[in-house]
Amino acid sequence: MHWTTHIVTGAALGYLIDRPVQAALVGVGSHIVLDTIPHYDPDSELGYVIDALLGVLTLTFIAGSKTIRGIDGRHALLWGAIGGALPDTELLVNLVENVEPEQYVFPSHDGTLPHLQTGLVASTVIQAALVTVLMMLARHKRRMDRA
Repeated sequence: MHWTTHIVTGAALGYLIDRPVQAALVGVGSHIVLDTIPHYDPDSELGYVIDALLGVLTLTFIAGSKTIRGIDGRHALLWGAIGGALPDTELLVNLVENVEPEQYVFPSHDGTLPHLQTGLVASTVIQAALVTVLMMLARHKRRMDRA
C-alpha cells in the first residue's frame, strides 16, 4: 500500500479512537492489514519518491495544522498517522544498501504475511475507497462531537 495511504488511514483511525497510545498501536496494526490487501507497488524509484513526498507533506500538514489541533487536542490523529507510517521507515535502508526481504522486521515486509499485488487501476480504486470510507466515518464522528 502507498505510504501516504498508510498515513491517512492511521490518522483517520487515530481520530476515531481519540487516544494517542492506542491510536499509534492501531496505526501500526492497520499497516499490516493494508499491506495484505492487494495493491500496486510502483515499478520505478520515481513512484516511491512521489509517494514519499506526498507522505511527508501529509504528516507535516497534520502536525502543523491549527485546525487539526483544534479538532484533535489529544493529538491522537497525529499519533495514528505516525503509527501507520512507522513500519515503512525500515524500507529506507534500501536507499543506502541492498536489503533482502527476509532481513526486514515487519511481518508484511519480511514475507511472513503475503504482500499481495494488483494492477494500478484496481489499486487506486481500492485505496480511494478505503480512504473515502474512513473520511466519512471521521466526518460522522466530528458531527457527533459537535452535537
